[in-house]
Amino acid sequence: MITLPYQIPSRNQIDKMHWAKKTKLRKNWEILIRNQMALNKIEPCGLGCIFDITVISYRHRRIDPDNLIGGAKQLLDALSRESFIWDDSFKYLNPEYKQILIKKDIEPFTTVERELIR
Repeated sequence: MITLPYQIPSRNQIDKMHWAKKTKLRKNWEILIRNQMALNKIEPCGLGCIFDITVISYRHRRIDPDNLIGGAKQLLDALSRESFIWDDSFKYLNPEYKQILIKKDIEPFTTVERELIR
């Protein structure tokens, strides 16, 4: 499991972003993922690995499930680029998305758990 100190933005927020800002968001995700993989000694996945992953967004306010899934696109791209997952297509990935409400005095964050299927 990796823990990332960012909240997944909603799809609505992503749609309003300039392309350069979306790229910067993905690159920030990549740096955080790379760091967490190194700290937790997580090996990059092998060629064609299939995973179940659970993305949990710890946030102060719920958003629509579609907005959460759409907002996680940059995160999934970064997970793939850093070899936490092989590819973000459904051929290699079975994703599940959850939201957990947290108290206002706790900073929002995101966790990603992976389980190798084959």
